[in-house]
Amino acid sequence: MKTFSIGSPTATFNVYVEKAAPLTDLQGYEPEFGSTTSLRNGDIKSLGDLGGNGWRKVFNVYAKLLFDLPDSSQWYPRNSPSWQHYRDETLLQSHSTTALHFGHVSEHLLDNRHAIHIIAGRTHATKLGIAEQFLWLDSEFAKHPDKPIVICPYFDYRQLSNVKIRYLTTLITALECA
Repeated sequence: MKTFSIGSPTATFNVYVEKAAPLTDLQGYEPEFGSTTSLRNGDIKSLGDLGGNGWRKVFNVYAKLLFDLPDSSQWYPRNSPSWQHYRDETLLQSHSTTALHFGHVSEHLLDNRHAIHIIAGRTHATKLGIAEQFLWLDSEFAKHPDKPIVICPYFDYRQLSNVKIRYLTTLITALECA
């Protein structure tokens, strides 16, 4: 399993998925284990073109999630007129607060209490061996009892619909206010 990240090395809004984006195809070389690569304008479109509709959905859901947060949230994209603009101009870039992590989850990352951590997919959380540590709110959403970590459906419209995105924002907001 490849383990690396794309986004800001100092991200405070972190999403974890199992399958890696086609970064090797974009850059022409394999990312180093544990590395973080900041994207540039145009990279999200290129990754969508290289990786297909599934990756477009991941990036769209990520941007929509942030745009659905209350404007009082530290992660709300205040300088973007739309989620599409945010996705294309800021998401997963060095000046953002966001990162997308692939593969195994480092325990020290999850210990950062000044950041939010979202594990996308119950199956991924189970494979990571952490699902049993969580309080399951229903069959799709869970929260850690002590840390700012949430498990939600995978970042795909069929699994994480607009209604579920809104529910996830309430969980994030509650953690942010805790």
